Amino acid sequence: MTSKIFDWERAHEAAKAQREQGSVHQATLPSGVTAWVIGDHADALAALTDERLSKDSAGIHRILGAQLERVGETPELSRMFGSSSILFLDNPRHDELRRRVSKVFTLRRVRQLRPDIERLVSELIDDLPRDRPVDMIEHLAFPLPLVVICELLGVPLDERHQFRDWTTAMMEDTPDRVLPASRAMEDYFSKLIFAKRASPDNGLLSALVELADCGELTSDEVMDMVFLLFVAGHETSTNLIGNGIYHLLADPQRWHLLDRRPELVPGAIEEILRIDSPVRVATYRWTTEPVQYGGVVIPADEIVLVSLLSAGRDPQRYRDADNLDVSRNATHLSFGHGIHYCLGAPLARLEAEVAFTALTRTFPNAHLAIGAAQLRHNPSVIMNGFSALPVILGGR
Repeated sequence: MTSKIFDWERAHEAAKAQREQGSVHQATLPSGVTAWVIGDHADALAALTDERLSKDSAGIHRILGAQLERVGETPELSRMFGSSSILFLDNPRHDELRRRVSKVFTLRRVRQLRPDIERLVSELIDDLPRDRPVDMIEHLAFPLPLVVICELLGVPLDERHQFRDWTTAMMEDTPDRVLPASRAMEDYFSKLIFAKRASPDNGLLSALVELADCGELTSDEVMDMVFLLFVAGHETSTNLIGNGIYHLLADPQRWHLLDRRPELVPGAIEEILRIDSPVRVATYRWTTEPVQYGGVVIPADEIVLVSLLSAGRDPQRYRDADNLDVSRNATHLSFGHGIHYCLGAPLARLEAEVAFTALTRTFPNAHLAIGAAQLRHNPSVIMNGFSALPVILGGR
């Protein structure tokens, strides 16, 4: 059966319908590539740590390349599928590389960003109009993580304008859009890495370059890590903030509750991550041998996608799964599970916490400017987020 889970505007309804028919379905992606989608929470949890489902980039290039050629597309993949990216490595190489990167991308470094993020959020919302619709994606959810990751890496202020088109294109499934953006970003970061080597600063990119100069990382590993941090990390945070604003305003009682009780914000973030994951499906895996999930045998050399969006609303795992309850002690798979658990999860949580706390406190009367049926999502197989989110902020 062909999955309809990539109906961008009805993804949750489609996931529910397909869970009722079984955990595993075959899907045709917009690129023409076929994949197997795992949707039940229990199976998703198991699949994320199943060593038979490899993330090795060589296999992904081989299988995806052959499928793309079959449907008449170029077999070239973007730099996101780099052979040195920890996102597409299996153990033991994955753990070795992650340990090296973790030396400089530390929890302490992330926590030190809080004052800067609080200042940035204040600057972004202070001058927004109160009495007419404001697109909260354009004015907060996108620029906040963009500026933070640029500051973290050390990207010059006057060179940041070009990244929105690049990162948006990179998360789509159309080679004609993805590949030019990938090449442009790689060219830009190559020049920036050269500049940091010549004139280092206190940023994360300079620290990665220093690891390369000490022989702990290769040049390809530095480039692939920058792509992962910048593209995947930035897009995830944008979607978390945008999805969160929508769900909190969809029922104003939630918004008002967080205004009165800001200590509930961290828990609310986990519930938002559960009910509307910023990542639609976990990135590509492939079967090294036949595997069985939900009574379905997936042959060897097939692409597998784990639906985090579907798993988050599985009624077998969550009571009243379609209802957002900010007081629920939610656990979820939206940042992955196992060795590939999201490296940037602490930063995404911090950005969302600062944003939701400031918004609910500053704009207690905010409300959605249009109905849910009028909102549109970005057409991305991997990412789940709104292309625009008009809100009337109202008085303080």
